[in-house]
Amino acid sequence: MRPLLTIACILVALSALAPRAGAAFWKSSEYYCQVYLPDGSYVLPWYPLVPANEGGVLAGARRQDFQAMVYLGVVDEKNQPHFSLDEKSLEQLEKPFFGPGLGFVHTTQKVTLRGIDGYRLTGRHRFNGRSYAMVVDMYYAHEMVYEVAGLTTVYDNALQDNDVLAFMRSFYILDK
Repeated sequence: MRPLLTIACILVALSALAPRAGAAFWKSSEYYCQVYLPDGSYVLPWYPLVPANEGGVLAGARRQDFQAMVYLGVVDEKNQPHFSLDEKSLEQLEKPFFGPGLGFVHTTQKVTLRGIDGYRLTGRHRFNGRSYAMVVDMYYAHEMVYEVAGLTTVYDNALQDNDVLAFMRSFYILDK
């Protein structure tokens, strides 16, 4: 019994010394939001995705092996004075993620982020010949729809990936 306890203590001590997954802080005063992008570790490094300044991409990161990705984007709705984030507007907003040939939505549910109502879409997405489990949270504030997305090939539910979950939970909309 004592050798098993000793081995367990050694494993716990070694796991405490193992490198922890880090996170890179990203903040925009122009878009009034912030998020922590996964940095990963020596074993599972993450790399930032350089925004192409098109389509509202603000920030993102991917695992070295492309098994997981995270993304933050915005859709500017300043030209739509009566815009409302609802089931009807979701039909248009989900097309870049789940449109024809890209994937499909499994579920749509209402969510709240620090008092801001939004929607969570879960489903499957095809990218670079791979099939990903995907989660996308959408919130409307400051005349913009914030799109916070995570993808993984490892799990059937993207929120089971600890890095994706940490990214999704770290998103914050700032006051003007």
